[in-house]
Amino acid sequence: MKIIIPLDEYSGPGSQVCDHFGSAPFFATVDMAAGEVQIIDNQNAHHDHGQCTPADSFADIGANAIVVKGIGARAAAKMQSLGIEIYMVGSARTLVDVIEQFGSGILKKLEAQQACQGHGCH
Repeated sequence: MKIIIPLDEYSGPGSQVCDHFGSAPFFATVDMAAGEVQIIDNQNAHHDHGQCTPADSFADIGANAIVVKGIGARAAAKMQSLGIEIYMVGSARTLVDVIEQFGSGILKKLEAQQACQGHGCH
């Protein structure tokens, strides 16, 4: 399974998870089966609100899930329409925390009311 995690920084396993999915400066791509982690730049980090479009590129690389603190309703709907599941980070704050908690199965799937409806949602 391949998962995507939005990050605030590029500092290895201790990288902090970004509060907002679309404006994350970086994304970690994690192949859970192979144990491989790659951190990539978000080429669309500076966009107009509601115009974030990473879903197609994540589908192209075979992502099965994303793990977020927050995600807009439109972005969530797009991910789900492409078959990409969305999980909430819960208590995880760093890349390594998310990987460990996702692997142990304790992260919960996003419910519709958890999607951000505008700025200041968390």
